[in-house]
This record gives sequence, structure tokens and C-alpha cells, in this order.
Amino acid sequence: MTDRLTWTVTSSEITFQDRWLTVRSDWCLTPRGDRIGPYHVVRYPNWINVVAVTRDGELVLAREYRHGAGQVVLGLPSGAIDAADGVEAEGAALRAANRELMEETGYAAGRLERILGAWPNPANQDNRATSFLALDLVAGGETKPDLGEEIEVELHGFAKVLRDLASGELDMQAMHIAALWAAARRILVLGEASGLASETRREIAAALTGV
Repeated sequence: MTDRLTWTVTSSEITFQDRWLTVRSDWCLTPRGDRIGPYHVVRYPNWINVVAVTRDGELVLAREYRHGAGQVVLGLPSGAIDAADGVEAEGAALRAANRELMEETGYAAGRLERILGAWPNPANQDNRATSFLALDLVAGGETKPDLGEEIEVELHGFAKVLRDLASGELDMQAMHIAALWAAARRILVLGEASGLASETRREIAAALTGV
């Protein structure tokens, strides 16, 4: 099935490149003989995001301006995996998650667990996004925002955020929403081992099921 669906790249060139992204332009042949080109693939670094949950069941979120949307958006601590994070994929993602959580929020994770990996946009991006659940948080670290980042750190009840997203009262980046649902499910699987109170876990379960 895969071979019958895959395009053949007949030629390819880099048509734009800077420190943030690379554009690769491909000329392709489909299995039924259609010629497609130029087909632009945007090559970004791999990304991470972190669902950081306090023992009181509150999410540590970052409110910041997002120029693509032209709006101030509430979201998860997140960012790109840097060269300094390493080349081995799993370890680099973990180091990037620890780093971004501290740099953007000042929180450190006592436990950090991978919960989700996904393509942000496989139609024309080649990067992956990895999501982590951070528990046993320790506050009080020094934030180090990147150039252009002005972040307001906010705490919001996990269950309420899930309900507000489901009702449409809250908008977030799509990969962040997927990470939140994956994190909620993982917390319920962990049960008492999550460190969250049973009442908090019941609220999260109710928000997931829409009860």
C-alpha cells in the first residue's frame, strides 16, 4: 500500500534558508503519473511542548504574542530542539523540554515523561513534535526568554482548561491541545502515582468525558 501511494521525487533544490527554517522545493511524480512541482516543503527543527502540572492540579501556561496569528495566545511551554540539546532524538527532546520549561516559566520538573509524538503538518513540514508531562514541579528558577519573547506565566486548573477548549471558549495551538488530552489520559493511568489528589483526577476524568 505504501509503495502504491508514495510520490517519486524527480528533482529537488533548496530555495530559501535562514536560521529559522529551510524551504526545499521538489518536483514530483505521483503513482498515477501526475507531475507536481514545485512542491515546497518547510524544514523546521523538531519541536517540544510540556504539560506542566502542579500538585494542586494547575497547569503552568505561557501567555505570549504569536505573530502568525497576530494575537496574544495562551499555550504550553514549548520551543525548538537546539543543537546544544544533542543529536540523539529521544535525549535531545528530553533536554529541550527541561530547558524550555525552566527558561519560559522558572519551573523545574521532578519527573518528566514523554507522552506523545506527532507530525505538526506532514503535508508540507518535515519536523516532529514531542510532548512531555511534567510532574513534581519546583518553582523559583530563573527564566531566560529568547529574543522577542515576552511571556506572562499563568496557572490554570487543568480540568477547566479542558472544558474551555471543548466548549470553544479557549483557543490554543493544535499540538498543545493534543498534548493536553494525552497528558490527562496519562495522569488517569498513573492514578495515585501522579501525585495529584483523587478529587483533581476525578475532575480531569469528567472534563475528558464531557460529564
